[in-house]
Formats: sequence, structure tokens, C-alpha cells
Amino acid sequence: MFNQKQDKIIAAGFTAKELVELLSTNKARDARKALNYYDGQQEEEVINILNDPNHGRKNWKQRGLIPRFRAVTRMVIEKSGMLFKDSMPVLEVFDLLQNVENEAATQLLAEKLSEIEFVEFMSSLDEVVRLLKTVIVMVQWDITKQNWMLDILHRGNAEVIIDPQTRTPVCLIFRSHINSYYVWTPMEVTELYCEGEGAEKVINVVGQNSNPYGIIPASVFYDTNLPRTGFWVEQDKSLINLNEMVNLHITDSEFSILWSKMSTPVTNMKPAGEMSIENVEYTAGPGDVLPRRQIDSGSIMGGPNQVITMDSMGVENPFFEFKKPDIDLKPLNEVVDNWIKSYAADWSVSIKAQGEGRAESGFQLIVEEMANLDLRRQRQRQFESGFKRFYRVLRQVYNTALGTTAFPEDSNLFTTFSDPVLPVDIQTEETVWSQRIKEGRATPIDYFQHVWSMNKEEAELKYQEIQDFNKAHNIVIVASTTPNTQQINTEQIPAVNPQMGNQV
Repeated sequence: MFNQKQDKIIAAGFTAKELVELLSTNKARDARKALNYYDGQQEEEVINILNDPNHGRKNWKQRGLIPRFRAVTRMVIEKSGMLFKDSMPVLEVFDLLQNVENEAATQLLAEKLSEIEFVEFMSSLDEVVRLLKTVIVMVQWDITKQNWMLDILHRGNAEVIIDPQTRTPVCLIFRSHINSYYVWTPMEVTELYCEGEGAEKVINVVGQNSNPYGIIPASVFYDTNLPRTGFWVEQDKSLINLNEMVNLHITDSEFSILWSKMSTPVTNMKPAGEMSIENVEYTAGPGDVLPRRQIDSGSIMGGPNQVITMDSMGVENPFFEFKKPDIDLKPLNEVVDNWIKSYAADWSVSIKAQGEGRAESGFQLIVEEMANLDLRRQRQRQFESGFKRFYRVLRQVYNTALGTTAFPEDSNLFTTFSDPVLPVDIQTEETVWSQRIKEGRATPIDYFQHVWSMNKEEAELKYQEIQDFNKAHNIVIVASTTPNTQQINTEQIPAVNPQMGNQV
């Protein structure tokens, strides 16, 4: 442990202070803000909007506005071409020189990844990649568990310095804790610790060791395209802007509903002294029931069981009435709902509100979901390249940590994703198949083969079992077992896992 001056250059021509300041840019703040919206940690962001001197709401606390928010960002991202919701791709290690699969390396990779909950990790990574467009996977070796240790880095907690000629990373800095940072180069690993805030901030170099791997053990995954320049693909902030509009809308709407319920007294008179606002309390006793008055300790003017005494002295035409705003929120809500649908379409997501029509044919389903299918295919190509980069880092860390060649230097990883299927719900799919069978364009045997993944023999046995059951119970079902000449396109029909009830 030692200290160094923060103005001393420690990596890639940067001082410790300059490296830490790279994580305080507007780009870094935008990334952290996007993750807050995705994770549902939005209250602080809504308060920031309300406090904005130009676009916020003046004296919003005193007026009674309450920050409200909705998880629009998560709703869209989770429907936007996710790759790991159904099943993991097939990962195979190939020896490039011999162009054959290295079965031992493939098996070893599968075993080690299964020990670190890799499926869950990739599912989380996929969502962040879709949101931020660029994500780094940091790979280190866990001596205790004898396995890889993976961390997700992004522009909100990390920065990369690249060689302008080769465009390869020469330095990586990331925040590990609130005040702790690590700086990686191919040669050294430096630990920084930050003390103080603002102008009083001091960056101390508290540790420096040689890099055990000989590389920066980090791999990058991109969403749908590579960066035109530099390292990062710029984040699309349209979804965050939509979420902010929605949050502000529902905050304003609740406030409007409150004042529509609670009328406001309007008068040209003044309250008559300290006894002007009084509670009226009825007590039952001998004889008539008389009101007993006592001073109201609250500041609410009027309300249940309250009497307001007004002074009309000197007022020519005294009046006192309760008024409330007449606001029709329905058309306003419809505008915002349409905004959500339009913005979601920009992210290849089709959103339907309750009561809207469902698809009535397989062709209509394909048309509605084509953008999502195309997006998934596009993202699959990027992730296939990302897995190659990821494997090279895994290979280097594993072989170096254990002093082995279990993953040969001339090997690489090939990734095979399953063909994307239509993200439609089971009810819709069942309706479509019922219509096909009713019109004679398919049979129950076709249904069992393509939906329940049965072979022809299993489908026929299942159909015969149903026929026997119906006959034994006097159930009459009219269904064609011979499809007509108008065949359906079976390649566009999604398969369904009968155990999980989800598309696979």
C-alpha cells in the first residue's frame, strides 16, 4: 500500500485524477440514468424533473404534487428482441487449423460456465446491451471457486482508452465501489481511492501490481451495430425521454384528480377573526341536540363538520362558492398511450392495449411481429461476434491462471442461436390453429407436430387417444384429418414447450 500524487501520469498518458473524471461526463450520467429507469429506481429522477427551473413544477411540494412513475423503459426493453429468454445458444469450441470441434474444450467450457450461473448472467447482460448499446464483460479468476468471475461494465461505471491507430483498448478504468477505482493496462493494475468532494477531491494511488493475464481481460458486446468511431456506440435516449414524459404526466394527472375531488372555496370576503373556522360537534344530551363549537386547530378552510364565518363588512356583492377544475383526463391519457406505442415501435416492440383486436391469422401475426423477428436476427449476428471476443478473454484468463493449454490458442468459439420465433401468447396461437383446423387448412395431427413438437407417430397416437376418449364420453368433434390443397407455411409456426408453456 502506498500513496502517489494524483497529478502523476499512471496509465496511457493520463493522471489518476483525469482517469476518474472520465466517469463524471454527461455520457456517463446518461448511462446511469437509463439504468435507474430500467431498474425502477425513478423517484429521484422524477424529483429532479419537478425541481427543474425551466421544465419542472414550481413549489410542487407545497402544492401537493407527489412524484409518480411507471416502468415504461423496462416494459419496452424486455419485449425488444431479447435473445436469452427461451434458451441458450449452442456454444462449440473449434480448432481452427483442423476445422473440427474440440469436444474436450467444448465440454470443459460448458461445465465451467454452468458453475457460475452463466444463463442468468447472459440474460441480464442482454438487457443492458439492448438499453445502452455497448457493454463490457470483465473477466477475472476467482482463486477460491477456481472459476471465472464476471462483471458487467458500461459507460456509467467504466471508460476505455483505445489506440487511435489499431482501435484496440490500451487502458480500462472502472468503479468497483463508491470511492474505489481500478485501472487496467496490459502490463499493470492500479487501485485508486477517492477522498472528498468537488474541489476538495483527492485521488490516491493505493496499490499497483503487474497484470497477471498480459491483456486487459475485458470483452465488448454491441447491440445491433458497431461504433462508427471510438469504442462506444452512442446510447439512444428516446426511451428515457418517453419515460420522463409519462412520469410527469401521471404526476400531473394525480394532482388534477385530487383537485377535481376537492373543491376550492372562492369568495370576495375575509374570514371573520380567529373564530372564523370552527369544528361543529354534536352531543346528545337532555332536551334538544345543540351544536357545541370549538376552535379548529388545522389550517383547512371548510370541510366536513366545519363552519366558516365570513366578514362581509364593506363588500357590495358578497359571494362564497366552491369551484373545481373540469378536466377530462381520458383524451390526455390516450395521447400518452399512443406515444408509448409509437416509441415502442421504434424499438421494434408491438404494444396492444386491453380491448384491442388480436391477430386472426398466422400471416397477420407475422406481419405484426416481423420487426421484432428481424431485430432478433440482427442482434444474434452481433452476439455471435461478441462471443468470439469473449471466448478469447476466457481462454487467456483460464490458461494463465492454471498454467494449462486446455483451451488451445488456435481455437475459437462458434455460437449457434435457434431461429427466432413469433413472440405471441398461447391464447392467440390456439385461436389461430383452431381456425386453420376448422377451415380444413390443417389437421389436429399437424397441430401436435408443430406446436407440441411431436413426431408423426406420436401425433397420430395422441389424435387416436383423443378420438377414443371422445367416443367413450359421447363427445362429437368435427375436425378434418386431411388438409386441403391450401397448405400452411410450417416454417413460420412457432414451437411451444408443453412443460414450460412458453415459446422455445
